[in-house]
Amino acid sequence: MNLSEQLARFVAETRFGDIPPSVIENQKKSVMDAVAVTYGAGTLGDGCRQMVAIAEALAANGDGEATVIGFDRKLPAHWAAFANAAMAHSLDFGDTHQKSTIHPNAAGFPAALAVGEQMGVSGKDLLTALVLGSETAIRIAMAADINTTAYGFYPPSIYSSYGAVAAVAKLMGLSARQIVSAFSFNLCQTMCSSELVNNAATAVRSVREAFSARNAIVACAMARADLAGFDDPLEGELGFYHTFLRDQYTADRALTGLGRDYMAADLTYKAWPCCFGTHGALTAARQMLSEGLFTPDTITHIQVFIGAHNRILFEPPEQRRNPKTAIVGKFSIPFTLASLLLRGDVDLDSFSPRRLHDRRIRALAAKIDYTYVESWQRGKEAYTKLVVETDHGRFERMVTAPFGTPENPMDDEAFARKFTACAAHAPCGRTREELDALRHVIAALETFGDIRDFTRLL
Repeated sequence: MNLSEQLARFVAETRFGDIPPSVIENQKKSVMDAVAVTYGAGTLGDGCRQMVAIAEALAANGDGEATVIGFDRKLPAHWAAFANAAMAHSLDFGDTHQKSTIHPNAAGFPAALAVGEQMGVSGKDLLTALVLGSETAIRIAMAADINTTAYGFYPPSIYSSYGAVAAVAKLMGLSARQIVSAFSFNLCQTMCSSELVNNAATAVRSVREAFSARNAIVACAMARADLAGFDDPLEGELGFYHTFLRDQYTADRALTGLGRDYMAADLTYKAWPCCFGTHGALTAARQMLSEGLFTPDTITHIQVFIGAHNRILFEPPEQRRNPKTAIVGKFSIPFTLASLLLRGDVDLDSFSPRRLHDRRIRALAAKIDYTYVESWQRGKEAYTKLVVETDHGRFERMVTAPFGTPENPMDDEAFARKFTACAAHAPCGRTREELDALRHVIAALETFGDIRDFTRLL
């Protein structure tokens, strides 16, 4: 049995009761996080309002099957998924899986939510599909021996698209054979160009998951109609791993412990709305400030030691120290680190035009340099060491588990603050009572017979 078939059988055969309760609880936390981040993106996300409008226009007054989060409107399921997924990653604030360096729920949650609402599935069914989608995306990514960016493909939304296929396929009740076909149809639709890293003004980096979520629903609809795909869409001679990775992958990493050890349980929830690669430096700075080791005005120089994977967060130096757009600021260690040191935090306001041009932040960012450590590779990409030189001494801090990772998790209070801060920006506005009711429903999602009792609150 090949890799594609084994993953497809795992999705088709796994039931709610087969999944450890701790994994289900973590997935509910992911749902809470996703709803909050989508609310915030509705007003703050680059291009998000336009994407919602595009979805409405392309829906052409189609049936209102699924909710567009925060906008008090419904669209056909595939267009609702398109709109919600455009917002899912826009703030760079959603959950992530550190070892595979992807966002496994960014496309899967919007796609499954839309189809689940369309079908009126139970809370158990939705949570099962979401876990299986997240697990599938992570495992396909974990098999990679290289970063697909090397060949011009931007990996996060490509991997997440397969997770979305798995989640939707589970809700539609597809057989293992049909799921293999759905993987095939997704292969024929979904890619993302790494050229986006060379274009600071592009909206693609913000809204890219829209394509993955919509395509997943289309792929599964084709498979449900019993259209035949490929026998080996992932590992075939000219399949996924050949096309995107030039056959540089290890299948065992995707299959070891499948159905027993859930990688989807190891999610990182972001404490700050910026690239996870910045979070090691932010964690170190937060710790040092809390200990009162120095004040920002005494800093003369900062050297940041990072893994080679995170060099993009310093290069080109002049651009990263003086970002002109929010997305460049979010992918800048000098800017985010200077912001936290001067303001005590990095929040949704940190990437506003006013903050991007703050002279004090730019002046401190100019004092921040980097050294990359070649050995900090697979599993060590988040390693960060901060060396801060001040008028009265030199201070160091090494971080191997940034705040928000499973090893250094956000506590309930920090998570609640994030939810409230994001939800405050919902386009339609939500009262505290409405948000409390929403959180209560998500916490008990597995008890609902029809998730439309949940989606009507969105």
